Amino acid sequence: MLAWKQTSVVNWSMTELSPCYVFQARDISEIKQALTAARMQGLSVIAHGAGHSYTDAALNTNGVLIDVTGMRRILAWNPEQGIMQVEPGVPLGEVVRVALADRWWPAVTPSTADATVGGCVAMNVNGKNAWKHGSFGEHVLSLTVLLASGQLLTLSPTSDPELFRAFVGSAGLLGIITSVTLQLQRIPSAQVDAWIRPCASLDELFSIFEEEQAADYLEAWVDGFASGRDLGRGIVTVTKHSAVSDDAGSRFPGFRVPEQFMQGLTRYAGTLCRPAVEGGVRSANSVAYWGSHWWGSKRPRQKSLVRSTYYAPAMFTGYRALLPEGSETFQAFVPSSRAASLFKAIIRHSQEHNCIPLWCIIKRHRQDPFLLSYQVDGFSLELNYRIIPRKAQVLRQMLQGLMELVIAAGGRFYLAKDSLLTNTLYRRSIGDAAVEAFLSLKQQYDPEMLFQSNLFRRVFQPSLQQSEEHGADV
Repeated sequence: MLAWKQTSVVNWSMTELSPCYVFQARDISEIKQALTAARMQGLSVIAHGAGHSYTDAALNTNGVLIDVTGMRRILAWNPEQGIMQVEPGVPLGEVVRVALADRWWPAVTPSTADATVGGCVAMNVNGKNAWKHGSFGEHVLSLTVLLASGQLLTLSPTSDPELFRAFVGSAGLLGIITSVTLQLQRIPSAQVDAWIRPCASLDELFSIFEEEQAADYLEAWVDGFASGRDLGRGIVTVTKHSAVSDDAGSRFPGFRVPEQFMQGLTRYAGTLCRPAVEGGVRSANSVAYWGSHWWGSKRPRQKSLVRSTYYAPAMFTGYRALLPEGSETFQAFVPSSRAASLFKAIIRHSQEHNCIPLWCIIKRHRQDPFLLSYQVDGFSLELNYRIIPRKAQVLRQMLQGLMELVIAAGGRFYLAKDSLLTNTLYRRSIGDAAVEAFLSLKQQYDPEMLFQSNLFRRVFQPSLQQSEEHGADV
């Protein structure tokens, strides 16, 4: 019998602790062994990468997690064409470390270099250039996947396109990714030029997004505490690839202070600041907004593309120390015509319920071709709330009410971040047709329902049970 470790795993936002069995796989043969052992013991399975999903996408209570972070080899690299093939556990930082020296860069990337490539495909992540380059899956040339049957398939946009479009963004529920071939983006240098543009309202913020279409990256921060005439004030960061070539900058930069020391320092600082977190964030927001009028100018600041894109791991450590009860993330993707009015209503609604988001981010998006696509031609608003046990139920009820507003506006949600979605809300947002098509493919390629997660049981399995009941009635 295959040995695995019985333990508990927590999601990134620390809102759910999941007892499970963890098996660390080093290659495909070991994954196959784990699938066989799980099947014999009647246990479900889900792949697990670096664990950066905020929700229960890679949790599997009383089931098996197959940790693929040991599968971290770069299998092939073509510096002339910018094509890289990697195992699923390769972190994005390693992709950048190899590719940057040859002036290539991931076309789409989230804000952490620790995320694995397999995880980025499974959740179809987006970045600060989503309105230009779409989602991560749009730059995947091919996938090798292991099905529940033990069969290995190679999928691409032209070879079995239906299954390829379903696998990308499927949260690992159709099978396990064993390799990914990526098309990277050619860049002129490893430096970027960044402008800071303060905006006094959401209307002004959206105007800046329209004006800055030539930018390579756009992201807006909004002060969730500002109300009344100041509602929606914030800062838009406009970033462009620099034409200045810097050979030294083409190396993956290290941090001047040892990372272990920085993590310890930020953990201590976060713990120390817990009692004054809301007051501290409110004051810091005001300083950041008013300070942007002073240090934001027409002259750009040149910085490393790596440091401009990725947060240092110590920042995540400090964030989690600051919020020991965890955080709830709400991210709404809304069509352009409804975004401004709805985002104002969401922020105002949060303030009226005394649930102030500590961190608010707005990005622009476009639709993508994947079956479970969450992106729309419009904008996303990401809000991060501190969980206070005595107010947790009020927060959850408020967020579920906000979901109704988003759905009414034609909006969607991101499975990697929204932990309160129910199967009914998910169907209403993405559409019955997409859900039924996905469940049909799962029935075809995983008839035993071997691949499951807490997310599957929360969002998909109730729908599946309802479908089976209806079929029995017929």
